[in-house]
Amino acid sequence: MTTPEDEEMAPKTKSSEETRKVLVSLHANVAIHSACVFMQGIAFTYLSKRLGVSPTVWGYLNTCAALCHLVGSPIYGRFGDLYGGRKALALSFLSMFATCILLAVADSVPMLFISRLPLVFMQVMPGAHMVVADATDDASRSDAMGKVGMFFGIGLLIGPVLGGWLSEHYSEHLTCVVAAVLSLLQVVLVMLFVPAQMKPVSQDEHRTKSGSSVFDMKEIARLCSIPQVKQLLIIRCLSLLPSMLLQSTFPIIMASTFDMGPQDSGIFMAYIGLVSMLTMGVGVGIITKRFTDLTILRCSTMSFIVSNVFMIGASKIWHMYVTVTPADVGGATMGVIMNSALTKVVPAEDTGAVMGLSGAMQHLVHTVAPSIGGWLLENYGFPSIGILAAALNTALVLYLFLGNVSKSFTYQKNSSGTTTI
Repeated sequence: MTTPEDEEMAPKTKSSEETRKVLVSLHANVAIHSACVFMQGIAFTYLSKRLGVSPTVWGYLNTCAALCHLVGSPIYGRFGDLYGGRKALALSFLSMFATCILLAVADSVPMLFISRLPLVFMQVMPGAHMVVADATDDASRSDAMGKVGMFFGIGLLIGPVLGGWLSEHYSEHLTCVVAAVLSLLQVVLVMLFVPAQMKPVSQDEHRTKSGSSVFDMKEIARLCSIPQVKQLLIIRCLSLLPSMLLQSTFPIIMASTFDMGPQDSGIFMAYIGLVSMLTMGVGVGIITKRFTDLTILRCSTMSFIVSNVFMIGASKIWHMYVTVTPADVGGATMGVIMNSALTKVVPAEDTGAVMGLSGAMQHLVHTVAPSIGGWLLENYGFPSIGILAAALNTALVLYLFLGNVSKSFTYQKNSSGTTTI
């Protein structure tokens, strides 16, 4: 005899109507969350300036945030596998709420550091990708993940404008309060429209999993020991480092090397956002129907190399538009394909954990890339970043062509119970 709790945690069938409702609510939540992230980011920047934060302390604050994300990603992924996408997303939005409230009452530098701590569990994109993986099949997954990225981009366009307007006309504290209220609204939306459990596992299997600990490092190590997971995580790390080198130094490059003012910088960043949105929302769905994942990864990496070569000789603003276009298209495509592939090579009950590991790779690179990029920019100039990035991407392309990399990524179980592709 089943209990109400068993019925709630039982997997739901992936009917087209149910999937559509889940994805629509997910798109809305991702867009709102993205807007909130950039609203509090604007408020955080101006509040830090008003409190007299030095460049060194500003670096410490950003490192603290990156470390919180890095530590929390694998734990959050395990939480999602054990307790379902609904509770995982609700936890992320509550973490965002806590961050915004702490920032709203911050009146000192120590409070700014404290406001970064809830970021440990603010892992909305891994949570959203986990829900997409649970709600879609392998064939449609990349396209669905691309749509999630597109709606994140919509929030990116709205959040800075709204956050800047509120901070300028009212205060940074009000901006944070508005973001906090929107985060609570998202918790309500998740509880209403996202099923408690969409993973295709039986109740007995779910009880067995629920008996495991969120902090069970053996489960995370087990996933890392799967050859294809290990291979994909290495590819992800190698592909992220060159792009992060440029991304981390971009504000300095735009201002010092190309003399871009605030208006030019704003237009340039809007262009990058629009290209990413079109790539993830439209382009990924088209190319995944025609090419294998490996072919797409190879082409994406080659587009990075083209961008890096252009970057070495860039000297005018319009050169930068030409430079970032192939990198933006390649980066957006590769990010979606990598996350989709990772969810395909693990059992359905482990999609959250593997998305947590993917997020951890991103945050790990984010913690080291700014230091390397800043050192190169200061000592060898802007072209040196393009040269190093081109060398790293060339090595990655050679590995994708010559290494033992699977042409397609699918989870299978052989008679011995091990994962094969």
